[in-house]
Amino acid sequence: MSGLAAGPVGLDLAISYWLAAGCLIAFLALLWVVCGTKTYQDADGQPQRVRHFWYIVLGADDRVSTSKVQLAMWTLALSYAVLVIVFHDFAYPPGALDPRYLLLLGFPAGAAVGAKAITTGQMASGAVSKKRAASPKKRVSTAISEIVANDQGDLDLGDAQYFIFNLVALVAFFVAFAHHPVKLPVLPDTLVGLTSASAATYVAKKAARPAAAKITAVSPQKGDVDTRVRIFGSSLGDGEPDVTIGGLTAKVESWTDTEVQVALSEDLAPGTLDVQVVTSDGRTAKLPGALDLIKKP
Repeated sequence: MSGLAAGPVGLDLAISYWLAAGCLIAFLALLWVVCGTKTYQDADGQPQRVRHFWYIVLGADDRVSTSKVQLAMWTLALSYAVLVIVFHDFAYPPGALDPRYLLLLGFPAGAAVGAKAITTGQMASGAVSKKRAASPKKRVSTAISEIVANDQGDLDLGDAQYFIFNLVALVAFFVAFAHHPVKLPVLPDTLVGLTSASAATYVAKKAARPAAAKITAVSPQKGDVDTRVRIFGSSLGDGEPDVTIGGLTAKVESWTDTEVQVALSEDLAPGTLDVQVVTSDGRTAKLPGALDLIKKP
């Protein structure tokens, strides 16, 4: 058989490349069929299941997760290389598996798990607010911008560094593997260290989020729609917040990290109203029943 010409038992190298790619594609297609859906609510509040395989690399707010992308890239790269080795040799030659790859795969995995745990805890405490988009559509340019940007859409040096170092390591991996595809290439310790350090920095940056926003008091506690309401609290942010009172948007007139002054909406109905502040970086603070709105004299 022509496919056995490369060695005593192994397949031809070109065949090994294509067969490894085919196995990965078949496996990814199976995952897409089995679990490539995500449930959203439509405009009527009814559940709507949407099928997109890339949901696996999205975060809680449906933005592309930097840590999940790194884990996915290294998982696919190493799976492909190991399959090529197996098909080409039908065995693992001595030294075919370099222990450095435990770091290259382990640090992205640890970063993904750590980032998820940190974000989940911060969401529970109100330190961050993750608003999911309704069945988001992703383009390549949008996905890349979300990988290197923070939750507010601004370019983030820590995220960009993490992504770039891993891209460099992956390029070096595939170039070296193409020259000697019988074992996983030995990547420089410095490059492995840079990817590991950037993963640790990424997780540390996630943990260093602002404190949870909090509303402690509202003044006055009773008034009509012409009343200027002062909202006191902590960690309300430096940027202009979004304020709703009784579910309607209030006009923000001034703000600091500890106080926001607003004008009430003319459409508010009298009654006991909740006050909510969403900071410019997405943190939410709410004080139920904080304002007693009375009829205008």
